[in-house]
Amino acid sequence: MLEIDVPLMLLTAIVLFVLIAILNPLLYKPMLKFIDDRNASIKNDEESTSKNASDLSVHEKEIEEIIQNARSEANKIRQEALNLAKEESLKEINAVKSSLEADYNEFLNALSSQKDSLKADLSAKLPELRAALNAKLSKI
Repeated sequence: MLEIDVPLMLLTAIVLFVLIAILNPLLYKPMLKFIDDRNASIKNDEESTSKNASDLSVHEKEIEEIIQNARSEANKIRQEALNLAKEESLKEINAVKSSLEADYNEFLNALSSQKDSLKADLSAKLPELRAALNAKLSKI
């Protein structure tokens, strides 16, 4: 049957304890230290990630604010450019209008002087025309 050998059992227990005593500083403590370091590193990475996420939301707000400011400034610049273009076009229109009015007034003055010269010409030739008209009427 099954016999228990006490010296062999004691020897096995001694070998086990010696093996545990040798492996503890050589294997288990470095392994536990590595696991603890890894867990600490994972925890630091998680904290860093959460911090980065919160920083990201702050930066997103800043970016959104910058974009909004840039859009409003662009709209302001565009409106100023439109106003400036309108003013310049109105100046050009007024300049062309005044030039056309001056040309029109010059034309009216030329027309008036031509009218006066034609009247004077006709007045000068009026006695001749009357004489020619009377000569024609007398022939009839």
